[in-house]
Amino acid sequence: MPVSGEELELRARAKTQLFVMDLREADASPLLAAQLGSTSTQQPVVWRDAESELLVYPSQTRVRFAPGFVFVELAVSTDQTGDAQLLFAYKIGATPNEASLTAVSENRPRGDATLATRWAEPATRLLWFALLRCGEVLLARRRSKTPLVVSGVYTLGKVLSFITTAPVSADELRDYYAGVRKGEKPLDLSILNRRYLGSVPLRRTVKR
Repeated sequence: MPVSGEELELRARAKTQLFVMDLREADASPLLAAQLGSTSTQQPVVWRDAESELLVYPSQTRVRFAPGFVFVELAVSTDQTGDAQLLFAYKIGATPNEASLTAVSENRPRGDATLATRWAEPATRLLWFALLRCGEVLLARRRSKTPLVVSGVYTLGKVLSFITTAPVSADELRDYYAGVRKGEKPLDLSILNRRYLGSVPLRRTVKR
């Protein structure tokens, strides 16, 4: 099936607008700490869930990477338990083709059993969203003239890599797949789905 000019244009656009932003492990802890809800990383912040409160110390946050994994150590405290450490493990992609905005985590973090059980779901979710916001912060610093969004994250072990792409609207998705069903367009997921863009050269930038 011949490829339309529109499809060729989309592919060319993808090659120029896809790039990877690398966050070094040494820079990850302070950047993540700044996303935990406090106006200053030196000040503790209170996370609330229903009637429970968890005091979080952003400045003591520690982040480590391994191929396909992100580990976050969070310093916390409650009246019932006193000071404690919780370790969260996230399984993410280990290559650009495996990058996505989702992660697999353990049922509960490691550390104080009472805190881990009570705060497993809300804290795991909040930390993951904070990690994704790190990519949004890096993207905002680029001041790109073209609208771009963080569309995936992965790690080879030394840096946390955020893939950015031009946003795809729901209308564009509907129109594209309507054309596929009618046989007017090829089913080429690399145009709309970054997970299949392994053959597209990605430009890499490093957080300074």
